[in-house]
Amino acid sequence: YKLITSELDMNDCDVIDTYHGLSQIEDQFRVMKSTLNTRPINVWTKEHIQAHLLICMIALIIIRVIQYKIKNSKNFVSNQDLDWESGLSSERIVNALNKWTVDRLPEDYYRFNSLNDEDLSIILKSFNIDIPKKLYRRSELKDIKMNIQI
Repeated sequence: YKLITSELDMNDCDVIDTYHGLSQIEDQFRVMKSTLNTRPINVWTKEHIQAHLLICMIALIIIRVIQYKIKNSKNFVSNQDLDWESGLSSERIVNALNKWTVDRLPEDYYRFNSLNDEDLSIILKSFNIDIPKKLYRRSELKDIKMNIQI
């Protein structure tokens, strides 16, 4: 990489760290605009606009927590499918979580969908969540929820 800077009094490492931080900030805005659809805002009152942006910021924080957990997971190995910096891109995380649904079946049974999705599997493993493919009762779902460590 080549960096051109007007900062003549900074050493090389400080310039690289500064530009790395800048690229991370730019990435936050890119994710907010694209993946989280911050814009266009389809609300008009000041309170609704603030609420919309707050929800988008909370979603971004959750994505970053998931990326942090993936990156620091003992199972993490960077390869062509996983980003060295974040593990999974924000788009892949959102897509995997959107696919992950639960069907309510007759006689009060429940079934998780998309457990075989590779990205969802990476996310669940990073949180040490093991969900076998089977039918669940409501009480079992509560137990799974209560045992999740963030």
